[in-house]
Amino acid sequence: MKKKTNKLKHKAGAFLAGALLFTGILFAAANPEGTFDAIKHTTSKISYYVNGKDYSTADGSFGKQGTAASDPKIPTGSNDVPARMVSDPVNQPVYWGQASRKESLGHPVVKLYNAAGESVGSATLEQINDGVRVKITASGLTPGKHGFHVHEHAIQGGDFKSAGGHFNPTDKHHGLENPQGSHVGDMPNLVVGAESTAEAEMIIQHGTLEKDQPNSVLGRSLIIHAGEDDGVTDPSGNSGDRVAGGNIP
Repeated sequence: MKKKTNKLKHKAGAFLAGALLFTGILFAAANPEGTFDAIKHTTSKISYYVNGKDYSTADGSFGKQGTAASDPKIPTGSNDVPARMVSDPVNQPVYWGQASRKESLGHPVVKLYNAAGESVGSATLEQINDGVRVKITASGLTPGKHGFHVHEHAIQGGDFKSAGGHFNPTDKHHGLENPQGSHVGDMPNLVVGAESTAEAEMIIQHGTLEKDQPNSVLGRSLIIHAGEDDGVTDPSGNSGDRVAGGNIP
């Protein structure tokens, strides 16, 4: 079974490369007088993940295929040919983060940045029975406990305030310890070690990765706060400023 799974992952990677290249050719076709330049223009850096594993390289090419990724706005829905080319043969969803330029097959991946726009880590999301499992790795944060939540909107222009409040589709109070809580977006504190690094696994209770559901976290954001979440105080547990975050594709 494991051998079969590995074959599916390689097949998925090959289909993803082909789909992205196919899309670039379509865009190039719209400019017949400068086809070569158009194809060259459509190749740029993109992050490419399969079930949370990063298959991209520093120069933007595919580590396994050596094929540069294409630039157009793809894929965003089940009717998109490139998305079907990738997801149908392996029966896994494709997630596209337009702003962060990342392609995720199987599990969405969230790139995390600080207020200066510097990368501080990433998180991988996975659907489980009654929630979403979040696996996060981060660095460059202040040692100690930090509030960590799903916020209702995607971050716009690097401004963490644009993410709005906690994701709260059931109109509850804040806090995993609040008897009248909690928000769907509430999670345990992220604990950062003495070396300013953190590695954790936690659950977004009652959340889902299914599209068009009221409790879906797709298209929202993950936010890390400066201080500890006290688990009970509205609206955010007195966890302080927003110091890092990233958009869920």
